[in-house]
Amino acid sequence: MQAITISFSIAVLAGLTLGLIVLWPSLLVRMLLKPLLPDVIFCGDGQRRELALTIDDGPSPEADGPPRCGSMALLSLLRELEVPATLFVISGHLDQGDSAYIERALCEGHGIGHHMNEDSISACLSAASFRQAFDLAANEFHRAVSPQEIPLRWFRPGGGWIRRSMLRSVAERGYRLVLGSIFPWDTFHPPLAWMRWFVLTNAHPGAILILHDRPDTLPATMALLRQVVPALRRRGYRFVTLERLLNT
Repeated sequence: MQAITISFSIAVLAGLTLGLIVLWPSLLVRMLLKPLLPDVIFCGDGQRRELALTIDDGPSPEADGPPRCGSMALLSLLRELEVPATLFVISGHLDQGDSAYIERALCEGHGIGHHMNEDSISACLSAASFRQAFDLAANEFHRAVSPQEIPLRWFRPGGGWIRRSMLRSVAERGYRLVLGSIFPWDTFHPPLAWMRWFVLTNAHPGAILILHDRPDTLPATMALLRQVVPALRRRGYRFVTLERLLNT
């Protein structure tokens, strides 16, 4: 009987932990991860009813037909919604020598973040390979737009996984590593209604919301923003840049 009780307790604890990870990760982030990893930015201090939108993996190409999608269409939607974002760009997705996407984003008040050269898990790289790949991507950004026009300061690793050696390399290069506190699992293509519920349930002062600009996720990203931005504003939230959220 004691063994059954212990097994049941373990199962309940595991279920509660899984529930926190899947359904309420913002609570787990604030209670556990933020204190354990002070060098990683998960969210702001929560003193104001503000949150920051971040969008990974762009730019993606324009797709014909309704609804029109692509990174330029996304920028148009953000302008329509009057929402600033930080766009974590994959340098390999930039057309060689084409700076139109980044220049428009900067002109319209968005920030640009470093998201490596390709969509792969950065933590799988050795320390030396990571530094080489990081510098390659930074140089490609600066070939598209000069460092004076694009003051890169934010970094998000591919896949969202980190290693201690990565933190040192990022800091040495003058960047801060940013993850987030609301990730509605959009890369797994859940129903739109579920993602809406997830974002509104996990919203908190100082939140950093992560969405994706990829051909397979962008239609849902745009549809989700059309729904959650007005809903969050009705709750008194204001969308701000990472700089504003983090008081930098």
